[in-house]
Amino acid sequence: MTQDTRIPSDKVIEELEGKIAANPDSGGAHYNLGLALFQRGEWDRAIQEFQAALKSQPGLMEARVNIAGVLLQKGEYDQCIEQSLKALEFRPDLIEACINIGLAFMHKGMVQQAVHSFEKALSINTDSIIAHVNLGNAYLTLGNFEKSVEHFLRAVEINPQFGMSHNNLAVAYMHKGDKEKAREYVDKALALGYPVHPEFLETIRQD
Repeated sequence: MTQDTRIPSDKVIEELEGKIAANPDSGGAHYNLGLALFQRGEWDRAIQEFQAALKSQPGLMEARVNIAGVLLQKGEYDQCIEQSLKALEFRPDLIEACINIGLAFMHKGMVQQAVHSFEKALSINTDSIIAHVNLGNAYLTLGNFEKSVEHFLRAVEINPQFGMSHNNLAVAYMHKGDKEKAREYVDKALALGYPVHPEFLETIRQD
């Protein structure tokens, strides 16, 4: 679920609630309030608003995807997968649903299934940084460091300013035994302000 990192203020919430009061059947108003509540970490209320949005607009599969995203955050992985699959039945092009499924499978320790989901996401959008990074993470978990490096490199190519890609690429190169490359990419991650894990940084600095 892609979202603004800014936390909506109480005033924003009140304004969104006012729009719903003026038009209770507005699926868009319920959806927007759901997004704002999600960003505030008010997950149960967010789900209620996304459900209200679906009731008003049954075809609004973005609301179902975001319900899945909330369930993922709550650790309810099976329910997350269920909601994401329902969304894909109506909208096979919803890449966020594939990502949610993959992340849920990763949390469940079902890494090969996660790989399949992230690959499906890339079949929808070959330039999805999130899909490449998560697929790289999955391959890293499986010990397939070549494939891991391949996807992290692609993420770096797509957006050189995304620090996580550089950091994860450094980790993959360390697993491959290429400390020089690992140092190169960890330095890039640091330059971009990415919070590299202190223990990894200490390890990579050792001669």
